[in-house]
Amino acid sequence: MKVKKFILAMVVAASLSVGLMVGCTHSENPSKNSIETETQATEEDESIKLFEDYSKKTSTQEGVYEVKQDLSKKISKAITDSGLRVADSNPDGSFVLSLGGFENPPTQSIQSLYYSMSEDSKKGKATLDILWVKEYPENIKLYEDDKYVKAIYNIFKSLTNTKLTEKEFFDAVEKTFNEENGLVELPYKDDIPIQVIQVNKSGKYIKTLQLRCNYDFDILKS
Repeated sequence: MKVKKFILAMVVAASLSVGLMVGCTHSENPSKNSIETETQATEEDESIKLFEDYSKKTSTQEGVYEVKQDLSKKISKAITDSGLRVADSNPDGSFVLSLGGFENPPTQSIQSLYYSMSEDSKKGKATLDILWVKEYPENIKLYEDDKYVKAIYNIFKSLTNTKLTEKEFFDAVEKTFNEENGLVELPYKDDIPIQVIQVNKSGKYIKTLQLRCNYDFDILKS
């Protein structure tokens, strides 16, 4: 009787062990994905909070001006920290510029940044608009010391709460760049998409790497 109970106990123990092993095998990736999803969701919430903080200020004209100046400082610093220069900024902080002639040595490809925050008092909206674009000739590769990619990362980082390192960011951009077209798989891609677009220009294929941010803030209607 004791032998039968011992054998039965061993069978039950073995069954539980197998069940736990199978459970661990199947739940390992979902658990990891769950953590990554939760982390990304938290980051996205915190990123949106930046714009929510701005939204609290745009209820007054003084607040709108303060937001414009703060954004201008953030973007300007992101560019200069990348080794590039800012020129021709307007009194309200907005600017349209080409950075091709400010590198040493100058680059032959087009790279430009458009930044503005325009107001429509009738609609009660202030629109943040950022378009950061660089053209790359056909078959060219990305390099980690590319000042433009560094500037994109710095702008992206200044507007979000991303925990991505510059290397992690570059690897994600490079992967999409090598695939010729598409949206780079990064957090906040709904608000600040970074994408690669291949186009035919004068019979030659080029790629553009661009960051875009278009966001509306509520202001007082006139």
